[in-house]
Amino acid sequence: MNATRTERRFVNPSTLYTPPGPYSQVVRVGDLAFVAGQVGMNHAGVLAGSGITVQAGQAIKNIASALESVGLGLAHVVKVTIFVPYAEDLDELVPYMDAAFGDFFTGGYPASSLLVIDRLFDPELRIEIEAVAHA
Repeated sequence: MNATRTERRFVNPSTLYTPPGPYSQVVRVGDLAFVAGQVGMNHAGVLAGSGITVQAGQAIKNIASALESVGLGLAHVVKVTIFVPYAEDLDELVPYMDAAFGDFFTGGYPASSLLVIDRLFDPELRIEIEAVAHA
């Protein structure tokens, strides 16, 4: 059998905050890109604001930045997983995402999962979003 090895690129773009642990912000494997969970922090590690919608917007901007570093964009996103530690934020988040998804994901809506979890690594964080993209 003559199998070819698919190139893998592990990237931590300077446009994103430095990961707080031993992982890459984005990994490109062939036509796929996997973006680590993004939160509402800018490249300097400063929280964009205290509300869930401003943090969600920053997280999506971070996903766009991660994808740009491997030659892709939000139009390539096929799956997002959203983690929310405070169920009371859903009343504000869901209408925001309903409106924002059309602006952010112009290539069609990605498959999406939304999970309410116990906590994120910092209690000030209201949301974390992972993404998978296909070239």
